[in-house]
Amino acid sequence: MTGRREPVVTIDGPAGAGKSTVAREVARRLGFKLVDTGALYRALAWAVARAGVATTDAGALAALLARTTVELAGDRVLVNGQDVTGEIRTPEISMLTSRLTALPALREKMTPIQRSLAAAGGVVLEGRDTGTVVCPDAEVKIYLDADLAERARRREKELTARGTAADYKSVKAEMAERDRQDTERAIAPLRKPADAITVDSTGVSPNTVVQRILDAVEQARCCTRS
Repeated sequence: MTGRREPVVTIDGPAGAGKSTVAREVARRLGFKLVDTGALYRALAWAVARAGVATTDAGALAALLARTTVELAGDRVLVNGQDVTGEIRTPEISMLTSRLTALPALREKMTPIQRSLAAAGGVVLEGRDTGTVVCPDAEVKIYLDADLAERARRREKELTARGTAADYKSVKAEMAERDRQDTERAIAPLRKPADAITVDSTGVSPNTVVQRILDAVEQARCCTRS
């Protein structure tokens, strides 16, 4: 590389497509910073649930947001300094997160934070609107997808491994509802960026997906070398 900055990599897609696993490994192999935007929103959802604030109470939500800080510390997620990493991956928090991310107040709080984390380059952002809203000028945009049945199986396995009771049919129904909420919301809906590379992870190993993304990053590096 010359004096140019390292690229920004965005990985968007629906729940259960494998974004977290793939983004973590891509960031590790490249030596890039990982920004799990979904975890930041889940942390805010956790704070809302913990405070018992209704999503329809705009005043109470604004007050809560004003006194709440969320941070990523390596693999840990902190809310006002408290480690909530193990508490933000429940189905309940998932559904609440999807509702809250449709609210302008949360977007106004989180989008500038995410952009500041990406500004220097050498970062992998993972979420649902990182390539369309947060970093529309990212050098590498990936849309990671998988069919609903496989995504539901993965989520069921993940929940069971954490000791959370999970029924495949229920998980699949909840995931389909999450898809509907994410794609139909008026603000920053889940959609594929026009210039993104689509990677379908159905029946494909994480290592294969990771290599596809690494190849795209290397191509972007070649194109920006002076």
